[in-house]
Formats: sequence, C-alpha cells, structure tokens
Amino acid sequence: MNLLMQVPELYKKYHVDNDYSSIGLFRELKKRFNIYKVFYPGSYVHITPSLIFQYVCYADSFRNTHKFIEDDLTLEFINKHKEYPETPKIRFFQQGYNKSFKEIKHDIDLIISLYAGFVGQAVKAYLKKGGLLVCNNSHGDASMAALDQDYKLLAVFNRKSDQKFSISDRNLEKYIIPKKMVNIDREGLRKSMRGIAYQKSPSGYIFEKCN
Repeated sequence: MNLLMQVPELYKKYHVDNDYSSIGLFRELKKRFNIYKVFYPGSYVHITPSLIFQYVCYADSFRNTHKFIEDDLTLEFINKHKEYPETPKIRFFQQGYNKSFKEIKHDIDLIISLYAGFVGQAVKAYLKKGGLLVCNNSHGDASMAALDQDYKLLAVFNRKSDQKFSISDRNLEKYIIPKKMVNIDREGLRKSMRGIAYQKSPSGYIFEKCN
C-alpha cells in the first residue's frame, strides 16, 4: 500500500506498523468473488476493507471507536487510497455484534471475522444465501462454522506477505480434519473460545452460506 499522506494514528499503530493491514486478502477476495456489501463486526480500527470495497459496515463496542471511524482524517485517508472510483459508503455501529442491527438488511455479501470471536454465528442472519464468511480460527470461529450446517467450506487462504495472499479451493477435503479425534461440539467451543487444532492450518477460511 502506497501511503501518500498521513496515516490515521490508530490504524498505523495496529496495522500499518505491524505490516498487517491484510490488504492483499481483500484484493484477492474482490478479484475472485462478486462482493458489494461488506459487514465487519469486531473491526476496531481495521479500515482496510474500505480501501477495496465501496460499501462497508463496521461494528465494535470498544469505547470511542466511532470517533476514529468518523474522523475527517480517517475519511480523507480512505478517499485518497481507495482502489475504486465510486464514493465510499461507510457505516459504523458503536455496539457489540451480539446485539441486533436493525438498520442492516439480510443482503450482506461478505462478513469478516478476524480475532473477534464467534462473529459468523452472531450475525449469520444478515448474510445472504451464497454470501461469504471470511474468518480465521484464532478464537474458534472457523471451527464453529465447520460444525454449522448453514455453512460449507468454499476455499482457504494463506498469507505470504501483507500484499500477497493466495486463495485456493483445491483439496478442501484435507482441511477441517482434527489432529486428535475428540468429542467436539459447539458448546465446548463457546466455553473454550479456542479453535480446534486441525491437521492442515491455513491462514484462514472462506465459508459460503448455503441455507
């Protein structure tokens, strides 16, 4: 990402300085899938999706996050570095994702779940049939989706660098296989907040909502 102007402080601290904006992931998702409406619960200040997708709804309960998202510097940065010609459409909800989002319709194309818990379960109703859940397994959201009949594994992704991610739908039967054959259920995942240890562990998973 070519930063031609001042980067918003919190975004710089947590993402740019750590070389973890994940911009390569969102670029690959846009290339491969037909995505317009994006919902990112538990986003905190991770505004990278708005550089790639025109329409993004963010939600986070961390105090005063709305001030960052709505700050003129943040909006100016997005407008300067967005990779599409249209005007960005950004909404932010200062609340946890387990609460209702009455203003969001059930037509979301992509839900992002990164390091925030069971997002894919909490906001599944807003994802349209055929929509995507992009998640990792750090807090068990991928494991939970794998047990959910409303989702099917569509692809996996791997991070090579912040700029370069790969997405693959090959040999998916080799994924979601536990290293140890133990009794796994959704309640146990909720209590532990830890993902199942799988034999193959990509950087993350892409599930399709099939029901």
